[in-house]
Amino acid sequence: MRRNGGLSPVRVWIALGCVTMASCSTYPRDIDGTLDRIEQSHVVRVGLAELRPGQQAKAQQFIARIEHVTGARATIDMAPAEAQLARLEEGGLDLVIGEFADDTPWIETVAVLEPLDHRAVGHHQFGLAPAAANGENCWIGLLEHEIRSATASPRS
Repeated sequence: MRRNGGLSPVRVWIALGCVTMASCSTYPRDIDGTLDRIEQSHVVRVGLAELRPGQQAKAQQFIARIEHVTGARATIDMAPAEAQLARLEEGGLDLVIGEFADDTPWIETVAVLEPLDHRAVGHHQFGLAPAAANGENCWIGLLEHEIRSATASPRS
């Protein structure tokens, strides 16, 4: 959490991008105001699906990034992925992190974002990925930025 109460440079750029694009059209915006609510309440509601030990550490690192950039504290609930995605869709969570198949049927109802990590099981691909409610475009933009930052490989 930032102690000075100011905005991080990343947060400023995201906000400027949202304002710029909003002036051109109605996007990006959060239909249900997720990012505004997180900023006002200083709480981000995270649902973790049951994860393997190595995934648990990556998910926690990503949550720490989100806490830092938003200045919010994460409240974390653990439950099976299906239950977490249902809660996300109904507005009970802001973010779900779980391992999802590339062809998960949930891709139709929630925004499953770029994976933080991948693994193959036979011919199937799975990704440890954050998911957010559809239509929460500023929130999704912030998450996507943090995913890219978290998964960027160091340059030689």
